[in-house]
Amino acid sequence: MNEDNKKTSKNEERSFQVQRFLRKRWLVPAIYLVAAAGILSSALYFMQGQDEIVAPDDGSIEVEENQFGSTGLGEDAVPVASGSEVIKLPVADENEVNIVGSFYDVNGTPEEQQSALVYYNNYYYQNKGIDLAKDGEESFDVTASLSGTIVKAEKDSLLGYVVEIDHDNGIVTHYHSLGELNVEEGETVRQGDVLGTAGRSLYNEDAGVHAHFEIRQNGLALNPEEVLHQTIQSLAELSFDEEPNNVTDQDTEKAEEPQEGEKEAADEQEKPVDEEKDQTDKPANEDESADDQAGDEEEINESA
Repeated sequence: MNEDNKKTSKNEERSFQVQRFLRKRWLVPAIYLVAAAGILSSALYFMQGQDEIVAPDDGSIEVEENQFGSTGLGEDAVPVASGSEVIKLPVADENEVNIVGSFYDVNGTPEEQQSALVYYNNYYYQNKGIDLAKDGEESFDVTASLSGTIVKAEKDSLLGYVVEIDHDNGIVTHYHSLGELNVEEGETVRQGDVLGTAGRSLYNEDAGVHAHFEIRQNGLALNPEEVLHQTIQSLAELSFDEEPNNVTDQDTEKAEEPQEGEKEAADEQEKPVDEEKDQTDKPANEDESADDQAGDEEEINESA
């Protein structure tokens, strides 16, 4: 009995000590801290293991680095002309080319309009863009004026190689008289990418080796010199209640019909001279017929 009493006494004493230990204030926070430390250590260990994954030596995993220096899933980034992108001439260095053909402005002076005509097949046509050339008829790279998607890239029997780039918001740039092409339809290009080289065209043989450049909004031709170095956003926000002064609706791509009043200056000068001559002759004939009629009346009176 004495031994049983001793065991019971010892168990009661241990239980009492455990209860006293659990009643201490620092115990519960300590347990929470230990648990949190364990969870954090496990997470860090897992992340470190992920970073140490090594691709197999056989090259079965292919990692592609995109143009921004980061890795991706191999998808091509699509260049889009941002609103802050500034319209540029389609050349690498604007100082190396000259504008040898101006845009035809319906409100320009007669001298300006005459310099903006293209002579083809015995007729004069309004120039819907500008023509760029180097001194000595040297060829040069023609670049994208803005970022966008190529919607046309082909050879035209009259205009040479042509490229058209869609920049959204109804804005399309045209590049004619190229000697060769470096792009294909459906490609996406960034501003400054080389489209081809300057060449010759049957439509504008007088310009020699050159590149023809147009900017159109909703099909209407704009004067590139007036919108040059403006942001594409400002161009997209342009709205016209009616056809603007620097825009005409003739399509010069095929040059099928001549413009009235655009023949040679000599022909225009001869026309009013002939009209004045006809008008001068007409009163003279009328006076002669009036004199003859008066003479006939006098003869009738005398005979009476």
